[in-house]
Amino acid sequence: MASKSETRTRSARTGQFVLETRSGAKTAASLAVAVSPAVLNGLRAHKSTVKKVVEGLNKIYHEARQSGRTAGFIITVDADGEPAISALDQNQAGEAVETEAEREQAFAEARARGRIRAAEILSRDDMLSADQMAERLGISRVTVNARRQRNELLGLDGAKRGFRFPAWQVDDDGRALAALPALFERLGQSPWGVYRFLTQRHNVLDGATGREALKRGRMDEVLDAAQSVARGDFS
Repeated sequence: MASKSETRTRSARTGQFVLETRSGAKTAASLAVAVSPAVLNGLRAHKSTVKKVVEGLNKIYHEARQSGRTAGFIITVDADGEPAISALDQNQAGEAVETEAEREQAFAEARARGRIRAAEILSRDDMLSADQMAERLGISRVTVNARRQRNELLGLDGAKRGFRFPAWQVDDDGRALAALPALFERLGQSPWGVYRFLTQRHNVLDGATGREALKRGRMDEVLDAAQSVARGDFS
């Protein structure tokens, strides 16, 4: 049983969305659902819409149970925030479920392909372990990981092999790419996103990859290209 302090803490994070009977009485049959305060505040302004949605949900639930077939409805909101609720016929509802299943299957397949591709990249000869990178830079493994966490070194995470560091990010004098922190700042905190940018060819860099352009001293152009990619511009 939760303590009073635990109950108060949960109450501060959530609110009670209560469904009452038509008479407005809070009976034993009333249904209470815990929602966040932001959701609760939003619902308060649209009670009539919430009522329609709940009644529609109840209707399709019973239709589906009685017929043994899929049922559903669509809620649309116009630019003024006015909602409209329309029923789906059985064929449309079935297609919606099928489309969602197909979408989930496509996502699952894409994730599987991504894991396979990542494993292939991490197994390459130019991918160094933290110990190998430490030896190459003449520093400790702890320092390598600290620099990775500060985005001063690019380390790619693998499910089984641990972090791997592209050897090409360090020049013959043992200096890592100076642009890395700025690239993370523009592209986000995903090491794989930075890796893709550095290894893909970009039209704005005259067809060069990000790392090729950096090697040629075109840092400003590379950072501009990264900003363009982050905005979703064609590059």
